[in-house]
Amino acid sequence: MSVKSDKYFEMLRGWLRYYGFEEITVNAEAGCDLVFKRSRVEVTKFGKVDCYICVKYMPEGATGQEMRIFSEKMFTLANRHRTGAPLGFGAMLVVYPLIITENISAELAGFLNQYSPKHFAAAEFPSAVDLSTGYLYYYPDTPIWGYAYYATYRREAYSFFAPKSWEEVSKQQIVK
Repeated sequence: MSVKSDKYFEMLRGWLRYYGFEEITVNAEAGCDLVFKRSRVEVTKFGKVDCYICVKYMPEGATGQEMRIFSEKMFTLANRHRTGAPLGFGAMLVVYPLIITENISAELAGFLNQYSPKHFAAAEFPSAVDLSTGYLYYYPDTPIWGYAYYATYRREAYSFFAPKSWEEVSKQQIVK
């Protein structure tokens, strides 16, 4: 890891605690560096929502295919880990697979710009942070089937992962 990535990971841990997440331990073979979980009842989602953030540091970046594989694998991991009511019957699952890179490729940025996997009573919202710019990449649109929640996923991804968001929140806290 680089100094920049170490600093980002340290800040990410702090901000995710701020947003109510706990870091959980997963098997090294899971394919990610960090996993965070938050469970809470959300009226707008009609029950208990388990939210997982699965983080992988890939300094050289990733291809779109590698992102797709990572995202699917993390969705499966989170779905196996969660407990409680069946999805759609008082429970929902939201998974944010996050790749941290030193320099995002145009291919990965383009892939994220068009990739929006569909699930029943669950969401998979892959994202990538480019440490060289601090920019966050994710699916920018709203698919017809995701109109009720996609704005929330974009807003949460920005709040959870974007250094610019962290600066904005910190400035608001100082003003208060």
